[in-house]
Amino acid sequence: MTQAQLIAHYFSDSDNDNDMEIQPSIDNETLERKKKNRRKWIPLCTYSDKNDVIKKIKDGGIWSKTHTNITNEGKRTYYRCNRVKRRGKPCSDSIHVLHHSENECVTMYKTEDDHLHNESRSIGINQQSKEVICELFKMKIKSKRIPEILEEKSLPVPKKQQLSSYLISLRKTYYGASTISLGEIEAWCQRNSLIPDDDDKPWLLKYQIEYEDEINKDDDNDNGDHNDNDDDNK
Repeated sequence: MTQAQLIAHYFSDSDNDNDMEIQPSIDNETLERKKKNRRKWIPLCTYSDKNDVIKKIKDGGIWSKTHTNITNEGKRTYYRCNRVKRRGKPCSDSIHVLHHSENECVTMYKTEDDHLHNESRSIGINQQSKEVICELFKMKIKSKRIPEILEEKSLPVPKKQQLSSYLISLRKTYYGASTISLGEIEAWCQRNSLIPDDDDKPWLLKYQIEYEDEINKDDDNDNGDHNDNDDDNK
């Protein structure tokens, strides 16, 4: 991985993040306005594998992809801070990655501005709340009691639907799926029908499983037998 100090700074128009190029036809007033609106991007680091950049962005958990520009240097993909609402006043801090056109390297850039918003927008259940919910689930605490305990611990309380979904995922993780197929039942019967070496271990003496197609086949055979008997009686 190459250190970012070797990469030059980059300027873009803050409105659409296009490259800044001084055109002869632009007057001084327009040029000054563009200079005020442009953003300075500071290179953070350069990666030889783009998957490393993607992982770093995902692990951060605060960046959402907005758009992509094709430049002479390569493709630039921009990300905004998702701690504020998309339609609200945007956070001045953002990042973008440059996929170099001349090689496979990827450089990550960051604006020189910091986060200016006071409140962060949480997504999903707070991690500390998740850990407490998991412990309460293992203790078989009723779901109605969980929000009260979180409040007592001064932890963020998730929405009712979020809590329900998380508890369902915990049940599946610790106890498996809530439904079972006929094939799974038959496999369980086969595993437990062998006589164990331990005399105190229970085992399945006999079982019978009939699938729907087999039942229908038996019914057809029975109907055929009845028809034959009717023909004989005639």
